[in-house]
Amino acid sequence: MNAIASLRTEGVVPQQREPSFHPALSALRNSTWFNGFPQNLLGALSMNASLSSYSARQQVVWEGRWVGAAVLVVKGCLRSVRRTDSSRELTLETFRPGDLIADAVLFPDGTLSGDGLVAAETSLLLFIQREEFLSALAAVPQASLALIRDLERRLNRVKLLASGLATSDVESRLYRLLFHLAQDEGQAAPEGTVIQRSPTQQDLASRIGACRETVSRIVADLSRQQILSLDGRKLTLAPRFFEIAKSAGIA
Repeated sequence: MNAIASLRTEGVVPQQREPSFHPALSALRNSTWFNGFPQNLLGALSMNASLSSYSARQQVVWEGRWVGAAVLVVKGCLRSVRRTDSSRELTLETFRPGDLIADAVLFPDGTLSGDGLVAAETSLLLFIQREEFLSALAAVPQASLALIRDLERRLNRVKLLASGLATSDVESRLYRLLFHLAQDEGQAAPEGTVIQRSPTQQDLASRIGACRETVSRIVADLSRQQILSLDGRKLTLAPRFFEIAKSAGIA
């Protein structure tokens, strides 16, 4: 249940379809974020919403320019990225199905800082116009509180990322990221904890502020030690991984 918004894309225009009432309504009803909204309000929101699809690595927004909408991730995964002075992409946040991106809706000029939003994989997004979204918030006050709690949680994550970049080596940062991925997406299996669709090594690198070659070397070394294994996008973390994480104070 996340938040950002207000869109005018630069360079890439969302591949918007004609507004479709039923798919949009279904997306809203299936989102845990909109659970507390009355059905008539969901119907009104869906009538002015539109679905757009993006392919992997396609730019959704860059440098805070949006198209005046809150965005619900229906399928796929988005990355909020920032480019470093060396032109390397650093992933600040990730957004998954059910997450709401609505921050800039709260800003009068609809702008954010110089971050970008990029599809990490093929993604389907629901765009809700700014005025309709703000009206819905006024009708459901607890949703505004949920936005505030979510912004606080996300701010704490970014603080942890900044602290890790300043105080930890690359291997420690990778361990911490994999540990949190296992918590959020892992499934218990006889051989360990399985993440069915793990980020690519490039995505892992951008999320810990490292280069892909360094991450590839560490992953290969962990694989040789049978601490983890990769089978395509399927990542398995052996029990020993969590023992090491615990001894290092990560768990």
